[in-house]
Amino acid sequence: MTTIILCGGSGTRLWPLSRTALPKQFASIVPGGSLFEGAVKRNLELGSDFIVAANEGQSSLAAAQLEELGVAGYASMVEPVGRNTAPAIALACMMLPPGEVALVVPSDHLIKGLAEYQAAVLRGTELARSGRLVTFGIAPTYAETGYGYIETDGERVVSFKEKPDLATAEGYAASGRHFWNSGMFCFMAGTFLSELEACSPAVYAACLKAYDRAQVKSPLRPAREDMAAIPSISIDYAVMEKSELVSCVLCPPALGWSDLGSYDALFEELSTSVPTVPSTSVPTEASNIPGNVTIGAPGPVTICSGGNLVVSSGKRVVLVGVDDLVIVDTPDALLVARRGSTQLVKDAVEALKGIEPGLL
Repeated sequence: MTTIILCGGSGTRLWPLSRTALPKQFASIVPGGSLFEGAVKRNLELGSDFIVAANEGQSSLAAAQLEELGVAGYASMVEPVGRNTAPAIALACMMLPPGEVALVVPSDHLIKGLAEYQAAVLRGTELARSGRLVTFGIAPTYAETGYGYIETDGERVVSFKEKPDLATAEGYAASGRHFWNSGMFCFMAGTFLSELEACSPAVYAACLKAYDRAQVKSPLRPAREDMAAIPSISIDYAVMEKSELVSCVLCPPALGWSDLGSYDALFEELSTSVPTVPSTSVPTEASNIPGNVTIGAPGPVTICSGGNLVVSSGKRVVLVGVDDLVIVDTPDALLVARRGSTQLVKDAVEALKGIEPGLL
């Protein structure tokens, strides 16, 4: 088996912790190393080979962290232009023998249940070797509006659902038939390429041209003009929503999966995995205020304040009478947001592009 690690994400919803020069998958956001290192380590335990798909800057970051882990002999594909997941996966699969099982994983997701992960991958490889295109669904633990969903009948995929509104998400979470779309996949390389050709022939043809014309194939470096000519499309739209060969491995909540796609998700993760800083109880009746989650130093001073996420980078942050905020202090930018609204950070990033792009 070969694991294809997709590094293309920019993590804009975790700005200013996540930047163009150091996106969230390579930053030290959670204890135990970067999210990219976590993806490598859990698949090393499966005895997997690796293909790292990334742009030029991310390839350098990945190489440095792989060297720190002592991982050598991996393959890589350097994208001069990002064209979404379907082309990245197709080009990586073209580097493999048709019968090789490819496990596709994002580099910026957190998985804590390693035994559950190994069991899910084992089932995925069994289905892949039988000619199926496999996706992995996560049993929802709450009504999340920021994820896509997979509607299932056992391991059979009924349909893919876009990110829902809250009422729809609540119905999905209660149905027992809808699972979070994890963005992980498993299939034989040749099966995926055949289905891509059948379902999205223009995408397949452009990818094949870029692969064949690449003057350097180790690492694979498609020419910029050939990469730019490939339609930008996700694997879900290009193949998974069209193919009749799709199965879903149903993963339990114990998998401990999160895409850490927002500060709300980061707060929920850190509030259960690291000690929280309690609010100073002034007056006494305020002593039941929930704790505050902190990253960095110095730690905050909190007076009658709870449920806050505080990221410090040298300044002392003092909170007085405020609840459920996200405060991220970096040397060149300060973010203050209300928990529950942090998906909107991506809109702030868009606004900064026209005002001060150097902050991105």
